[in-house]
Parts: sequence; structure tokens; C-alpha cells
Amino acid sequence: MTDNDEYAKLSEDRCAVKIYPREEVAEQWEEEADDQDISLSRYLQNLINEARSYRQYGLVSTDGSQKRVQELQEEIAQLQRRLEEKESESTEAVSFDPETLKREVLTDQYQSLEEILQEIVESGFLNDVLLGPVENKLYFLAAQDEVQYERGFGWKLVEEEGGAA
Repeated sequence: MTDNDEYAKLSEDRCAVKIYPREEVAEQWEEEADDQDISLSRYLQNLINEARSYRQYGLVSTDGSQKRVQELQEEIAQLQRRLEEKESESTEAVSFDPETLKREVLTDQYQSLEEILQEIVESGFLNDVLLGPVENKLYFLAAQDEVQYERGFGWKLVEEEGGAA
């Protein structure tokens, strides 16, 4: 069979491309094509198109691969920090029963919003609701070395180099 006979079998919109892989690589491709019940030609076209897609979307590139890996590692680290922060927050929203607001704060007299807020703070009925989320956030910041706690003194910002907090 000559090259001309081979080309005669192709439709007008097709062309032949020759590649020269190592024999064991070609055998592996043939096995994988057989496993997928497709021709070797179709299998290789699928592989090439898949690789082109990966390259197009920045998942694989011939240059700068190490830079991309580093970018992805930094993004993973940032997402892990955000996840830790979210996990440290209380699952309960800061809220209270409207009946408590009517019973404890509101009166038959008009009050400004500032007066209502002051009464809420002074009454202390939100202390239990706020305690958990604030405490969780403080412990999260301590784990990030941004604040520190000392028994008998409380919480403070961690001093940065140069002595400024």
C-alpha cells in the first residue's frame, strides 16, 4: 500500500498527520482506545482537544507552570483561612425575640433609635447572644497571632515590630 492509497480513503475535509511515539506508548494508546471502543485516530483527537482545553483555561501550560502552581497554592491557603474564619463564627445569628424588645425596651413614649440601642446595651439582654460570636472571633484572631489573651488582663492586639500595636 502506498501513501497515495492511504490518502485516498480520507474525506475531502480530512488530512493525515503522522506521529512517531515510542512503541510502548503507541500500544498504551491503542489499549485505551479499545477500552473506550473508539478508533485510535478518534482517541488521539480527543486527547489533543482535551489538552488544548486545559491549556486554554490555564490549567496546563508549557511555560509558567510553576508560577501557576504557586498561584493555586496561595489561593488554597487563602480559602483555608476564610473557611477557618467562617467555622470560628457562631452559627447563630445575632437576634432576639421581638416580644423581648416590646417588653424590655419600648414604652408608650416615643424613643429615638439611639435611645432604643442604649437601652438594649444597658439592659444586658443581648449579652448572651453576643458573647459566643465575639469570643469565637477573639480566639480565631488569637490563632492568627493578631491578638493575645492574658489571664487577669484580657485581650489586646499583638504588638508588631517597632512596638506599635
